Amino acid sequence: MNDFIIEDDLEIMNGDFCIDEASQQNLTHILLSQKGSFKEYPILGVGLTRYINSPDSTARLRLENEIDKQLIYDNFNVRTLDVNDLKNIKIDGNY
Repeated sequence: MNDFIIEDDLEIMNGDFCIDEASQQNLTHILLSQKGSFKEYPILGVGLTRYINSPDSTARLRLENEIDKQLIYDNFNVRTLDVNDLKNIKIDGNY
């Protein structure tokens, strides 16, 4: 998926917005954002930090379910999802 590239700010090249492959960037934004962060899509967002800091042992299962649900909502086809290591979540799929 091609989209605007955002590092610390919008990337600009030759006086125009830089457009490039942005699938990984989109996944990162969805995982880190809370519900309500995207005004046009208020139910989009996983809120990953909430799950990482949770002492609940079922948090990992809820996190996997929430990631899957949110990515499907964003039209991402999830092939595999591995949340066994919360510091290194593996997602395979495509838009």
